[in-house]
Amino acid sequence: MAMHHEIWFPSVIWSAIIHCVDNTKLKDYAYYLKETTKGRHISNEGGFQSDNLNINENQEINSLVKHVNDEVFNCSQQVGLPICKIQNLWININPPHSYNTLHNHLGALFSGIYYVDAKENQGKLYFERNDTAEYFLPPIENQVTYYNSSRAAYQPKTNALFIFPGWLKHNVTANQTKDDRISISFNYGI
Repeated sequence: MAMHHEIWFPSVIWSAIIHCVDNTKLKDYAYYLKETTKGRHISNEGGFQSDNLNINENQEINSLVKHVNDEVFNCSQQVGLPICKIQNLWININPPHSYNTLHNHLGALFSGIYYVDAKENQGKLYFERNDTAEYFLPPIENQVTYYNSSRAAYQPKTNALFIFPGWLKHNVTANQTKDDRISISFNYGI
């Protein structure tokens, strides 16, 4: 007889390809902000990160937020959390060789990223384990699983949406192309 098993403390990463916004308009808006505002430096190295956006300042941002609101509602229902509301969102422009350092989103129950313009070789989105399993697991080369892996990697691509717990550490590696990688990040909480 097999032992009963339960999975506790999972790190869920939701992803989808969506087509509810005009990426050309979002890209134009991103470059407008880069040209007209100073932006800020939080996790970005070599790129532009806008200040927090106002929800009603751009129609395409509103369309994206409307869709993400529905997705975050579904995510919160799946994991038994209360209804969350958007806390903030911002635009990232990562030119060649720029990247985002390892970080999490303090105070957010859900965080996420939507790729407005991303191609192959523009860096990978990595999520890191938050426990100390690396000190206990033996070296594993051939049978890497969700259980024994120390990190998860995703290839950013245009129209990709990722939602994940705000406490899950993540980074995006350097853009290895001549084109900019453009994304919109967001946080949701109670």
